[in-house]
Amino acid sequence: MPTNVKEFQCEHVSASEAGDYFQVMFEQTPDSVEGYVLVQRQSEMPDGGKCYVETDDRNFCGHFRIRNAQLSRNQFRMAFGSGPVKQITVSFNATDLAYAEAKRVLQIMIPDLDLA
Repeated sequence: MPTNVKEFQCEHVSASEAGDYFQVMFEQTPDSVEGYVLVQRQSEMPDGGKCYVETDDRNFCGHFRIRNAQLSRNQFRMAFGSGPVKQITVSFNATDLAYAEAKRVLQIMIPDLDLA
């Protein structure tokens, strides 16, 4: 039976911005195909406030409105979807520069991001 809560431990954090497209990637290692969380959003066309979320678990992939999200220096948590709500928690290690860039891009994608 699938659970609606998923936890990740990631060592690599990256963020990017290309025109109207934004992305933050949490990975166990660069280019890992397991144990990763990708959050993307575009602002080129109206998106209804939805982000694209992708993980190695198909039950946690798709376009969702982020219900709430919290970022601290070593953890990112978000709840999304409807009936039932899904939650992802990512514990990570990042350099100050990588953390600052991830924070900046997440704040663009998720304007109500709670900074702890």
